[in-house]
Amino acid sequence: MRIISLKQELMDKKMHNTPEKVEQYYAEWTDRYLESFGTYFQALQTTNQEDLMWYIADLVHLGNGMRVLDAGCGVGGPALSLASRFDIDIQGITISQNQVDYANQNKAKANLKGQVQFQKMDFHTIDQHYPENHFDVIYFLESLVHSDNPERAIQSVRKVLKPQGVLYLKDLFKGPRNPVDPQYVDYAINATNEQFCLHVRDMGEILDVLTKYGFRISFCRTPEVDQNFDLGNAFTAKYLFQLKMDQEGPWMDEGFIFLHWMEILAHKHY
Repeated sequence: MRIISLKQELMDKKMHNTPEKVEQYYAEWTDRYLESFGTYFQALQTTNQEDLMWYIADLVHLGNGMRVLDAGCGVGGPALSLASRFDIDIQGITISQNQVDYANQNKAKANLKGQVQFQKMDFHTIDQHYPENHFDVIYFLESLVHSDNPERAIQSVRKVLKPQGVLYLKDLFKGPRNPVDPQYVDYAINATNEQFCLHVRDMGEILDVLTKYGFRISFCRTPEVDQNFDLGNAFTAKYLFQLKMDQEGPWMDEGFIFLHWMEILAHKHY
């Protein structure tokens, strides 16, 4: 099986998604994401989008009075949902000024119990904007996958997270190789990176960085939520994916997975 529209040089290409490149991507694509996903820019979909946020709030033991950082907040959907339920101080940061503007428009229409602030910021430099040991909870929801340097991002997070503070990551990672055509996974991942300005990694890379910077891993698993996700629809024009592929082969087989969602819960140990 082969990918029709993918040039050979893409197969060996390493993605270097600088913050500037990601910013440009969302300047061009935010409106289309809004059309497809609403205010929750999450490829992992649930029937009720807020169900995912209540699930996460329970995992991190979110409570009134906490300080929370949404690293890669998009247009503010998740942050506003949490602040509508809890009396928290939540900071939402994104590399895109376009998204900040949308997030503030959404905030103006929201009924909030807590305080929410949105601002343009590179999550690799969080420690340059907030004091040490400041946040109770920091989360990345399908945003760290945009990073060209996740080690720097996690190092920065560690400085501003309180001792025993919670770091929650939900993201896309490489799936198992297809035994019928092992190279196909690499082709498909490279094409996905190119289309969405991502850098999809092996789970082990992120776990190694977390332990290096003093995080204790509580769990690493598939999110335990009821997913409302149709593989056949997720990569159509509706969901922004325009990669052309041969109809025959493992692409749409139920057993073929080249990406999967995983969640990591970790605590700042030292």
